[in-house]
Amino acid sequence: MKKAMVKVDIEYIAMKLGMAKSTVSKALNGRPDVSEKTRERVRKFARKLNYTPDRFAQALKMKKSNLIGVVMHEMRHDFFVEITRGITSEAQRNGYQAVFASSEGSKTNEAAIIDDFISRYIDGLIIIPCIGEDASHLEELAAEGHPCVIVDNYIEGLDIPFVGTDFEEGGYIAAKFLLENGHKHISFLLGRPELSSTPERLAGYKQALAEAGIAFRTQYVRYGNYSVESGQSNAEILLRGFPEIDAILCANTDLSEGAAKAVFKAGKNIPKDISLMDFGGSRFTVVNQKNEEIGKTAVETLFNIFNREEIPAKIIIKPEIVARNSVRLKL
Repeated sequence: MKKAMVKVDIEYIAMKLGMAKSTVSKALNGRPDVSEKTRERVRKFARKLNYTPDRFAQALKMKKSNLIGVVMHEMRHDFFVEITRGITSEAQRNGYQAVFASSEGSKTNEAAIIDDFISRYIDGLIIIPCIGEDASHLEELAAEGHPCVIVDNYIEGLDIPFVGTDFEEGGYIAAKFLLENGHKHISFLLGRPELSSTPERLAGYKQALAEAGIAFRTQYVRYGNYSVESGQSNAEILLRGFPEIDAILCANTDLSEGAAKAVFKAGKNIPKDISLMDFGGSRFTVVNQKNEEIGKTAVETLFNIFNREEIPAKIIIKPEIVARNSVRLKL
């Protein structure tokens, strides 16, 4: 006669180890209120039994999944990698896992991903939203009271906590750094004008010029997509039309990669002939937006919502300059 199959679940593991079910559950979920020794003992025994938790069934029963859903409008650039690192580490530190999805710049996709996450009882959402005027699906999310945090792209009037960079401060400290190192003809390659970050960066740049007594020249500012091609074509236009330009400031890393190609194509050297600086990159002198910190802060904010704590409508992270060898320094 065949032996009856034993159902391996949390209750069975708890019985075999002589522990409470709650302790086993916490250990398997990596909760910090269980010792590392206990976590390892439980996990080792679970692996021995080939135990795999049915997370969807658990979520359905408990209306809780210990998962954070992260919706990004794209998953390229160092920016998203660093944000992801910050979200993942902070979530895991608190016994949660993060699930990532990309809307690929489509608001329809964004709304569908959010609906799917909610249907799976994901506990909270972190959203880097698409650009555009229609935010009705996010307004509905706020009205229904789903725990949610918006990151990077601020949407005016949306009743959801926001975590992001002080873009105006970034534009200011970048231009000031270049001015203090003797640059007087500083061009600025920006992203799309409808992005909230674009006018903020430009305002900081203008302020630094005004403080230095240098007139703002609209001809030195070019808008475009956050792409290498846009950076190269706009830099080529500037270098042809304004040979006096001695520095190029770029709003992201793709723009700076394209600008560098244009500088080399023009037979010029970085930084001897033209200094190059960007936001969020790892190659050139940079405005460090502290993206990993933004990711961690977004998760912390979500947990504060879970705990019904008071939180500010906007949490702004101050950037800083990280100098590398792409800016000619004043001796």
